[in-house]
Amino acid sequence: MAGCFENVPEGMVYIPSGEFVIGTNESDSEKHAISLGLDKPWYADESPERRTDIPGFYIDRYEVTNLQYYIFCQATDHNPPRHWRGQKFPEGEDSLPVTYVSFFDAAAYAEWAGKRLPNEMEWEKAARGRAGFIYPWGDDFISGIANLATSPRNKTGQGLKPVGSFPKSASPYGVHDMVGNAWEWVWDYYVPYPNSKFKSAAFEKKHYVVRGMSFMGVGHFSKKDFLKVVAMKSRASFREHLSPLAYKKDIGFRCAKDRPAFMERVFGVKPEEPKKVNI
Repeated sequence: MAGCFENVPEGMVYIPSGEFVIGTNESDSEKHAISLGLDKPWYADESPERRTDIPGFYIDRYEVTNLQYYIFCQATDHNPPRHWRGQKFPEGEDSLPVTYVSFFDAAAYAEWAGKRLPNEMEWEKAARGRAGFIYPWGDDFISGIANLATSPRNKTGQGLKPVGSFPKSASPYGVHDMVGNAWEWVWDYYVPYPNSKFKSAAFEKKHYVVRGMSFMGVGHFSKKDFLKVVAMKSRASFREHLSPLAYKKDIGFRCAKDRPAFMERVFGVKPEEPKKVNI
């Protein structure tokens, strides 16, 4: 719970400091992912699990919407997403997550909004809670609880939906759509975790991480394997990666913000910078 002096910015959620779990010690001993032609074993780049602590911070309750991004583009003359086919998003799509944005687009919006992109630790803590749930809603995958594809026949599910349309999938902190709707850019290169033994050529590509599985499904698999792959990629610890220049119809973002120091929170007083002393 936020303290009595917690003035949480509008549209954001306070994630308190405290120890939490990131990653996993599970392993794909049956080589299931490789047998399906995927590029890495399940869990490989998520290990080893570690308990850590980070300072309290704020994170957007919802993914950034088309309307919010439109206001940013108008204010800054930033180029809008190409699929808008003009300066404004298609009619009726104001509450959908903005997509077709690159990492640099997302970072530019966050800076304009006085925020930043969350890093991997922050994103995963906001999604899993202190208990380290496998999914934002708990440890069991529940089909239909989030905006995810449910079968290979309907592999793109219901398409993008207005943010907050799946409240039962909210994380323990009340953050919505962290799994489902759109993948989300985070502020970290795709590199191995500390003490990881997993080797991947992708670690050298200067790719950025995206988190949170989208509505788009996972390609061509049998029904049984399709649902298994969706469930595995929907885990809150799952890591995907892309070139920062990439933009796709199922990749968006949300923002984070540092929590001010105590004196600023309570009295609105920013700490003075140290005075320079001429010697």
